[in-house]
Amino acid sequence: MTDDHVITDAQIQAAKECIAVAKGLIATGQNEQRIRDSFTSRLRGLFARKPTWIEEHVLGGEAALKTHKKSKVTTGFVDNLVGLTAIEYEGNLKNVAKFEEGYGQVEKYCASLLNDGNDPTQVIGVLSDTLRWHAYSVKEVRNSEGGPIEAEHVVLGEIERIDVSGGSDNDAKRLITFLKKYLQRLGSRPLRAEAIARDLGFYSSFCKRHIGGFTAVVDQAFKDNPGYARLIAELWCNFVSYVSAKGQSSAFDRTEYSNELYILTLAKLICANALADRALQSPDDEVIAILNGEFFSGRGLVNFVEYDYFGWINSSAPYLKGLIPIARGLQDDLRAYDFTKAPSEDIFGHLMAQLASRSQRLLLGQEWTPAWLARAIVAKTIADLPAGTPPRFVDMCCGSGSMIVETVLQAKKRIDAQGGGGKKGDKRIALLAAAITGFDIDPLAVMLSKVGWVLAARDWLGAPGTYQVSIPIYHADSLFAMTPLSKSIQQESDELTLQIAEHQVALPRFLVSYPWQAAFDYALDRAYALATGVKNLRLSDKDAADIANEAMNDAPPKATKDDEKVLARFIKVLTERIHQLHREGRNGIWIFILRNSYRPGLVSGQFNGLVSNPPWLALSKIADNPYKEALEELGGALNVKPEGPSFLHLEMATIFLLHAVDRYLQSGAVIGCVVPETVLNGHQHNPFRENGYTKGERRVEFAVSNIWKVHESAFKNRAAVLFGRKLNPAKLRPNPIPGGTILPDGTVVSGKFKRVTMGPRTVWTDTDGKASAADFHPADFEQGADIMPRRLFFHEVSPVGNSGLSKLVPIDVDSPVYFLVNDAKQCKDFALVSPCVVQDEFLFDILISKLMSPFIMASPVKAFLPIRHGTSGNWERWTDQELLVKAKYRAVQKAFESIAGEVAKMKAGAAKADHAERIWERINFRNKVGKQVIPSNGYLVFTGAGGSDICSAFIDLGRIPAEKLIVDQTLYWAHVESRGAALYLTGLFNSEAANQLIKAFQPRGQQGERHIHELAFGITPPFDPSRPEHVEVVKATARLMSEYDKARQFAMKKGDDGVLQWLDPGKDLAKRRSRLRGIIRELPGYRDYENACRAVYGV
Repeated sequence: MTDDHVITDAQIQAAKECIAVAKGLIATGQNEQRIRDSFTSRLRGLFARKPTWIEEHVLGGEAALKTHKKSKVTTGFVDNLVGLTAIEYEGNLKNVAKFEEGYGQVEKYCASLLNDGNDPTQVIGVLSDTLRWHAYSVKEVRNSEGGPIEAEHVVLGEIERIDVSGGSDNDAKRLITFLKKYLQRLGSRPLRAEAIARDLGFYSSFCKRHIGGFTAVVDQAFKDNPGYARLIAELWCNFVSYVSAKGQSSAFDRTEYSNELYILTLAKLICANALADRALQSPDDEVIAILNGEFFSGRGLVNFVEYDYFGWINSSAPYLKGLIPIARGLQDDLRAYDFTKAPSEDIFGHLMAQLASRSQRLLLGQEWTPAWLARAIVAKTIADLPAGTPPRFVDMCCGSGSMIVETVLQAKKRIDAQGGGGKKGDKRIALLAAAITGFDIDPLAVMLSKVGWVLAARDWLGAPGTYQVSIPIYHADSLFAMTPLSKSIQQESDELTLQIAEHQVALPRFLVSYPWQAAFDYALDRAYALATGVKNLRLSDKDAADIANEAMNDAPPKATKDDEKVLARFIKVLTERIHQLHREGRNGIWIFILRNSYRPGLVSGQFNGLVSNPPWLALSKIADNPYKEALEELGGALNVKPEGPSFLHLEMATIFLLHAVDRYLQSGAVIGCVVPETVLNGHQHNPFRENGYTKGERRVEFAVSNIWKVHESAFKNRAAVLFGRKLNPAKLRPNPIPGGTILPDGTVVSGKFKRVTMGPRTVWTDTDGKASAADFHPADFEQGADIMPRRLFFHEVSPVGNSGLSKLVPIDVDSPVYFLVNDAKQCKDFALVSPCVVQDEFLFDILISKLMSPFIMASPVKAFLPIRHGTSGNWERWTDQELLVKAKYRAVQKAFESIAGEVAKMKAGAAKADHAERIWERINFRNKVGKQVIPSNGYLVFTGAGGSDICSAFIDLGRIPAEKLIVDQTLYWAHVESRGAALYLTGLFNSEAANQLIKAFQPRGQQGERHIHELAFGITPPFDPSRPEHVEVVKATARLMSEYDKARQFAMKKGDDGVLQWLDPGKDLAKRRSRLRGIIRELPGYRDYENACRAVYGV
């Protein structure tokens, strides 16, 4: 063991002498150099082993450091520079002028370190006269506007100060501790999630030093023991990878496995340090004990380290030999952290996020829950418990342990406040161990959650071995849909078939239930002890019956003799199979899987609360495999599977939540669960909001009592928190639902969520709007046709004289119509063979959303399509034969053949032999071209299909030829007979009132509301010229459009680019529409117009 944490009597005496000399020098007014030189000359005497950092400190006194002041680069001297600690000495810090001068120097030196690209969180400044010491962190770096960082850009925050001028033994200890912390940097870093990820995460140089060693050990293990390696890979892929994006049993990734071993090892070393209250530097035997778990079991943590997917590496001498030096290197890095203070958060969340990003996996939608949010959720959920009731919570998707940590921390306070279970510490520990149970399908997440549990509970654990604690966090699928050994748990039968290597073992289903929990555990323990402890086992029927008879002591009262016989048969077969595998060197992991994977069946109905952040992942993101099938089946049984196209977006969050409420909670239990914000208003979650789960094949009681929106900084996507109880929602149905928005400082900005209905849809909204709205049908709106991919059909078109021909060339970045293809995602490199000259009869006028701004539709753009009007007036396609018959169409036919080749690479139309037919089926999907029979008179009204705000315009068909007009899928369109109806609809759709009403029904992404689609139609009544309020909208819209037209003409006349540039379709669409709305709001008639629209909408 290192003596870094020990301060000897000799060190105390040397420090006191150093202090005494410093006092004399300062009292006689010596300058800073004399004081500094005296201190550094005595520094070696303070540390017997003379660590290298002292030599660096002494030699660094004259180190030149480039500093920046304004735009002039000067050269200054840092009195001493040790790593990332910048030190400034002054003669006497009691002199205010000297203190301020020294403080400015520290700012300057810290700025210089930042200009070198160092992480601000790792930079420390120290100011001292050798008696008085001040340590500073970089609290903020202000914007230097592209220039070098100067002293004035650096904001320092004092983190510690000491005054040792008293010269006592305690002062000497404080001086040595300060020097270790801020010069040697021992224990200077807080044990926080961000610091761990930044310093030792996958993108740090420190990680790169170690990760290669883990990879080498794993590669060697797979080479030495291919049989067991294959077993691990198969188990991993058949369970863990089923719930990843890959979802295939062949998806084992050895690099990812090595990365997880790195984090696993780091987590064990951190936990060992925390239990020791210091940074360990262990001899070989202690390193081995940490890696194989004996270090922790010896301290009473009986299941902290289990023989899991990494057990064969962490318990085998050849591989431990390779891991020991790597672990020691990590221990050396960890000396920078302060292990004397227990962290108050999940410290591995950021690391898990890095791993997910690095491996590009979607392991059940893992997303780290920030500590401030977990703290607030747990606090509210515990507060909802009956007075005097300790928490017995479950987190069915615990991840790296945010909810676990917070529940343990807050459960300790509640248990103590309620008497702590009496004076007996074992009862208090039992209450704490029951405070929260966690499940996760990711084995690494389980280990990290266990570490979080230990760190949060460590002050209650007492001296090593005081209590025997089994941490209730398990590697299991909480849906209990499948396990590594069985893929059909949900099927109705009396037995579950376990696939243990090539052997099958029948597990009686009744054993995997709460009443049989103790008997199940006893049977497993005895079977495994026999299988691994007897060299040549011959287990008789009587031996198996004796074990079963003992297990029956813990069986439920209604257990029968037949149950005992079934149990005995299971014990015999399991013991024999495990014994055979043990003799073949293929044992180890089986008991871990059996103890963990079936735990969900053993704890059903045992919890009085739930706190969780379940996976946010649409079923469509999971590969086709048995797990996806089980989820779809469960969604149907719970009656939350949406109808129509929305079923593709069914999120697993609500499935996990409802399943957990049903399986794990007692009646009346309290609930706090993070969900995607789309649960409040997304189409796919309408069955959930309508309490469909109370009427399904598997009926669930769950009543929402409170809702929080979550501040947008918490996750990549917007989130909400649902609070409630396990009750029939008919008994608890507040309207509005109380709640608000939770901020990062833990404050909840109060709000209310109304249940708003629109036809068959219900949303929970905190926006203003009517309590209900009819599902109106203002006109026959249709979505336009799929004229995509854009690069196939849109080209730069140049007429060839008056010949009726046009030349097509690819659209490049300098083209005035580049906006047509600038965001193309498919066929980006496609180009027709040049030169391509075609007949104009194959060019059509296309209207797309980018041409539309409020009240204005720009001129259509040309597209090259194999269509025409048939004899009935409807659109139809050309055939290849018709094109080939006429020689003049040769270039046209070749061009369509080229386009069809690209279409063939896609799903739509790929099987068609006729090139024109292939294209037709692509663009006429759902008959969206065929429907477009546009009359030659009347008006076409348009709205956009996307964006966050409604945008609408109309065109007069009497002024624009309609015979070649096609509307694209980015627009909805409807034909109306009168100008009044066109003005009415366009006016209402562009109003703030309409946008206010639909906000409640718009799902929100990280960039705000989205998916307008048909929402505006459902809130808008049809035009009725007999209703005065409708007529007033027509008049007000006409006045506003006239004012807007005059404003545009005036801007064109005087060349006002502040207006004209935003009429250009090439500008960013959202920004262009936003700026034009701003111009419209400034028009004189806008207020009357908006009031007229509000009168119709009733807002």
